[in-house]
Amino acid sequence: MKHKTSLNRELVFKAASELAEEVGLDHIELKQLAAKLNIRPPSLYNHISGLDEVYKGIATLSMQRLEDVIRDAAMGKAKEDALLEIAFAYRKFAKEHPELYKSIMKAPSIENDEVREAKLSVVYSICKVLNPYHLEDEDTIHFVREFRSLLHGFVSLEEAGFFKVGYDIEKSYLRAVKNTIAAIDKLEENDD
Repeated sequence: MKHKTSLNRELVFKAASELAEEVGLDHIELKQLAAKLNIRPPSLYNHISGLDEVYKGIATLSMQRLEDVIRDAAMGKAKEDALLEIAFAYRKFAKEHPELYKSIMKAPSIENDEVREAKLSVVYSICKVLNPYHLEDEDTIHFVREFRSLLHGFVSLEEAGFFKVGYDIEKSYLRAVKNTIAAIDKLEENDD
């Protein structure tokens, strides 16, 4: 006998994330989401207040997934190796899940405790990798901002269709990441 899984907010947001990848984040409609969940549209309101909450849920879920990817990539590695793996995993996530990544970029405008906590978890995962560098708190925050800016900038330009002319994109990405990581080694030397 097959048990029917009862619908909850988590399942609604998971289905909404899948729908975002299928039709595009900006094209989600509640009637499409209800159809994906095999329910009538009014039944969605038993779990969510509307489309705005769906977008918040997708952003939260997307950031949680990115945090998982970052944490898993860094596991068992230290310093430069961990940062390189994070950079590769970040780019892979953005390329494989462009609509979920887009939802992450909309997250700063969302005021919600769950979204705020998810945003901080991504930053915390990178900060944790920086612990062996023994940086001052301010230097850690500056580096995290620099590192994330590099990753996002490269991914965004690549997604927009730039970097089509000449030379290997993978080599460009690796060089950019390694040059940024080299800056943290200089910070560590200055702190000694």
